[in-house]
Amino acid sequence: MQKIYLRLLINDFKKNKLITMAVFVFMAVSAALMGLTVMLFSGLLGSIDSLMTKAETCDFLQMHSGEIDEKALVRFSESTDGVDKMQICNFLNVENSLIFINEKSLTDSTQDNGFCTQSPRFDYLLDMDNQIIEVKTGIVYVPVCYRSEYKVEAGQIMQIGNKKLVVAGFLRDSQMNSMMASSKRFLVSKDDYEDLKSFGSEEYLIEFKIKPGYDINEFATLYADALMPCNGPTITLILIKLMNAISDGMMIFVILLVSVVVLVISIICIRYIVLTSMEKNKKEAGMMKAIGIASKDIRHFYIRKYIMLSFAGAIAGIIAAFIISRPLGAQMRSLYGSDGNSFTTVLISFIGIIVTEALILAAIHRNFKKTEKISAVQALRGEKSGKKKNGYVFIALIMAASVFLMLVPQNISSTISSEKFVSYMGIGNAQIRMDIRQIDDVNAVSSRLLERIKKDARINKYVIMQTKSLRAKLKDDKEVNLLVEEGNHSVFPLSYISGTAPVKKGEIAFSSLNASELNLQTGDTVYLNAYGKIEKYSVCGIYSDITNGGKTAKINGNAEDALNAQQNSPVMWSIIYVSLNGNEDVSGWINEYQSEGNAFSSVKIVDIKQYMDGTYGQTISRIKLASFVSVLAACIIVFIVVLLFVRLTIWQERNDNSLMKALGVSNKCIRKKYIKKTVVYVIAGIAAGIFLGIAGGQKLAGALLGMLGASGFRFILDYTLVFVLIPLEAVVVAMAAVRLSLNEIARIKPIEVALGRE
Repeated sequence: MQKIYLRLLINDFKKNKLITMAVFVFMAVSAALMGLTVMLFSGLLGSIDSLMTKAETCDFLQMHSGEIDEKALVRFSESTDGVDKMQICNFLNVENSLIFINEKSLTDSTQDNGFCTQSPRFDYLLDMDNQIIEVKTGIVYVPVCYRSEYKVEAGQIMQIGNKKLVVAGFLRDSQMNSMMASSKRFLVSKDDYEDLKSFGSEEYLIEFKIKPGYDINEFATLYADALMPCNGPTITLILIKLMNAISDGMMIFVILLVSVVVLVISIICIRYIVLTSMEKNKKEAGMMKAIGIASKDIRHFYIRKYIMLSFAGAIAGIIAAFIISRPLGAQMRSLYGSDGNSFTTVLISFIGIIVTEALILAAIHRNFKKTEKISAVQALRGEKSGKKKNGYVFIALIMAASVFLMLVPQNISSTISSEKFVSYMGIGNAQIRMDIRQIDDVNAVSSRLLERIKKDARINKYVIMQTKSLRAKLKDDKEVNLLVEEGNHSVFPLSYISGTAPVKKGEIAFSSLNASELNLQTGDTVYLNAYGKIEKYSVCGIYSDITNGGKTAKINGNAEDALNAQQNSPVMWSIIYVSLNGNEDVSGWINEYQSEGNAFSSVKIVDIKQYMDGTYGQTISRIKLASFVSVLAACIIVFIVVLLFVRLTIWQERNDNSLMKALGVSNKCIRKKYIKKTVVYVIAGIAAGIFLGIAGGQKLAGALLGMLGASGFRFILDYTLVFVLIPLEAVVVAMAAVRLSLNEIARIKPIEVALGRE
């Protein structure tokens, strides 16, 4: 019996080469994409965890500019049960215009670049082997993210002012590896650090390692209650991990989306193939039943074929996933190093592939149960096993899923690339951003800069925002310190998830992360201790923000008033947003204000478009890479599915087509019939895919970006891409498959209907 089964399987493979190849491709592609997703995701998390473990990343980081009382910090640390270790690290912030690597200036860098020495107790800076760096005098280690951006190589000269250092290598910084971290640390020796002090201004990184199980939010409250230094953003370990993971994480998210959609498409396609194959082989199944073979054994016979294909697909998938993961994971390995356990990563990937293949086989097994519902006599007569359905709906479903697959990563990419996306970052949609930080008198510099701006006829509009740390009491009487930005928020508005911007006194808006953590909604009441008195504020809106740890608040205020009334609420920093008149040169304007000897040379002035490119450039490039994978996968699916479906349909209607030929109908007319029918459902599927890609894709992308604080996400569409290029691409691929499959019509003979051939 086994020999009979084997012979039947071999004959089935030979007779149904196209079907067999299609099933194998779907199984292999599904396995490869799911294996790739698991491999990249596991590798990313493993690499980040390995880096952070070896670097001993801090759990709580308070950035602070200004004087500090180190003894008070030590007393606070020793008296707080949750503190395991504490340290204060110096960070020398140097103007980018003073930094040159191999004679190339860092003026165009959107990062706050500075110098530091190796950390004494934890938060170590590591080399490319993830070992703690011991740096010697006269050399410097450069952040690894600058290696490709500035084409840096070991042995090149780095110049800071008139001080020259030799680039000894590259460092991995577990806190600031990501371009989404606004600062970058260069590592130098203690002697070189002292020599560089005259070129910059010092700020402090106050870092804590918290004991396992201790609530980080409770610690943050204790820190604020103790009135510890807080003139700067507060960063926690969770946010550090998120910033590290988001760039490659978004690419992996896109590939995961592709994997799930391809798996669904594969199950649908294989279901159709199985049902068609059953119809084609019904006489063979009837003969097997007639000679006494049980329905269960017949089902197992056919399933063996798909188990063999599944096994081959799984092997091909894991090999393909391993090959593709090398280029896709190159940046990940550069930034974070190896995950330290490649075997575990491959094993988890293989488990993911096995689950994928098991889902496909389960769907096949369910469909084959239909063979038990038809008797041997019915099968031998060629009777249909069920009600005939409109198979062209199947093409519409596949086209919709494939267009969705093409659109979502493209829409994410076009959104993040858009200038309007800054409104989801907590940044005004202006042309220029001017930061006044790390200086002795923020108010004085802000006032002088504001007076200069008022007299500049090239400026269309501007607004000043000033950030203070204010004590707040919430509705449950809990007290917290808030980073509150005061100014006119209607000039360059943000994207609000709910409610509106604060436009009058007594209104306050919260970032989504802050509102979530503090359990606040629009309409709630908070009390702020501002200007020496407690005032009542109503929550008027919740907005997206990923700046300053994503935990901010905004109140309305006049720019001049914000400068003059600071005796009880010192300003931590000021930001001025500027938009120029129509044809003004933005870069020229910035260079003028930052020119040597100018009174505002210490102010950080950036082109917001350049700032976005610097912050999201890596993320966009990773998403574009994933987009290419998704478009390629979608095109392959469309081509195979349409080719297979039309050819199978022609086979099913072979007798009808033979009769039409016998009656004198030409091949051309028969082809037109199939083309017209296919085009209608292809266009319907594309229309449905565009709708799903915009509406459903927006929700998926919004859920991901919401983790970082960019909630209330809306796609910013490239209409030419969405409504012209992608639909055209899908139509071209589909019609190419139709044209190729229609060659089958020429092989049908008019005599077949008379012979009763199937």
